[in-house]
Amino acid sequence: MTSPILEIYFADALTGYRNMRKRLNKNWLYSAWSMVIMLTAFGAVVAIIAFMSRSKEIEGFPLDLNDVLFLFFLVFMGKSLLDTYHYLVERPASVFLLMQPFGRTNIVLGKMMSITVFNLALLAFGLGTMTAMTFLHPFLHFVIPPDIVLDLILLSVTASIVGFAYAVLTGLNSWPRKLIGGAAFSPVMSMIYLVMGQFRMSGWELTQTLGVLAVLSLIGIPISTYFLLESWNTMTGSRSPLHISRKNGRVGRTVMIVKRYFGVAVSTVYDNEVRTLLRKREGVGNAITLAGLLVFAIYFYDRFKDFLEFPGFFLDFIPILVVGLALYLSVVSLGLVPALGAFSHDGKSAWVYRVVPVAERDIVNGKALAVLLMLPFVIVCVAIPIPLVSGLTPVAMLFTSIGAAVMFLSATGVGIWHGARRPNYDESSGNAPDVMTMYTFMLLTLFMSTVLLLPPLIIAFSDKFLGFLALVMSLDLALLVFYLGTRGAAKGLSRLEVYS
Repeated sequence: MTSPILEIYFADALTGYRNMRKRLNKNWLYSAWSMVIMLTAFGAVVAIIAFMSRSKEIEGFPLDLNDVLFLFFLVFMGKSLLDTYHYLVERPASVFLLMQPFGRTNIVLGKMMSITVFNLALLAFGLGTMTAMTFLHPFLHFVIPPDIVLDLILLSVTASIVGFAYAVLTGLNSWPRKLIGGAAFSPVMSMIYLVMGQFRMSGWELTQTLGVLAVLSLIGIPISTYFLLESWNTMTGSRSPLHISRKNGRVGRTVMIVKRYFGVAVSTVYDNEVRTLLRKREGVGNAITLAGLLVFAIYFYDRFKDFLEFPGFFLDFIPILVVGLALYLSVVSLGLVPALGAFSHDGKSAWVYRVVPVAERDIVNGKALAVLLMLPFVIVCVAIPIPLVSGLTPVAMLFTSIGAAVMFLSATGVGIWHGARRPNYDESSGNAPDVMTMYTFMLLTLFMSTVLLLPPLIIAFSDKFLGFLALVMSLDLALLVFYLGTRGAAKGLSRLEVYS
């Protein structure tokens, strides 16, 4: 008889394979575009690594291998956290696993095995693709040492376990319990940070230490097992009309403002989105994202301030590039992704849209305004502090604040448009937008942001007032994109068909 752990893993693997085949067979142009994007991304990484391994100008660059490995760990930990959310903690269908007689330990081990194996498969595909690309041209040729490959494997395993544990712990039903659970697991993250950020080990010594940390991270298995049921109840219950946040009769100030200017229908949809999504399920993630971006800026300035004093035309633009990168990441994570999933997260209960006596534009406006609720936080927590710690002027802070609004409005507009026209009601993937859709729209957001913000920036170098006027024009264009996106979303919602 097959072990329950393997049964869960085989079921996840088969589901993933079927979903991939379904997406690839749906549209061959989409498949070809996905492959082009993927190969371009890997090619860019290979070119950057090859350049850094040969360039003499990069010798003073204050980042070393430990920083890159730690960044790799954080990325895979974030991916594992989101995968755990979508495939277990936030998924109502997980009730069929939790009611089985084989216990929660097998569920945790099975799901953790699925996430870990998928992460290792992604790492293997990436390393294999980059290795093949190194033979395309002599300039691209470089060799990845075996100890670094082992480091990446160990970090992938550790990140999968740590991300899984934190996904469970952040779903507990009260802040004291979240803090207690996080404190119980905090020594693992502390040790990883000390090894990667302070001790600066290298070679096989680093590999052996990462192996010890991977074993130490296994403490996340009993912690996740103990808190899994409570976390699942909290996260799935936050969508229910019976949840305490829905029964609370108090109305927020923003709801009253929306009701005054947009009407009762829009304010009701907006209030529903804010209560069930932003306050309960995404509040912690949004706070972590903003805090992480702020810490990134402070860390960058502390590590790079001496490097920025080097002469050179390109180095003068590094602070601007850092601010732009931080704003782009915040807009994607807090604006684009929620907009793409604004209709998908309703699942197949979206049939209600077709029977309620509410206009489609009111539903779209309510969801779009709920996404825009994060714009002031992006400005206050990212657009202003990051230029401040990067040493830019108050005028630059004004430009970055308006630029953040330009990026956020345009990203929300295209995201809400596509999210309404092509929602993902596949419950096996947690109703989340598929990876290639998010990747494509991330590139589209980057392109739109460049087109809208680069001309005002260039003009501002010669005349700040004209640059400001050009930036205001870009803001008008972003508002137009947002308006057209909501109009298109309303038309797409009117043609919505939900299949069982």
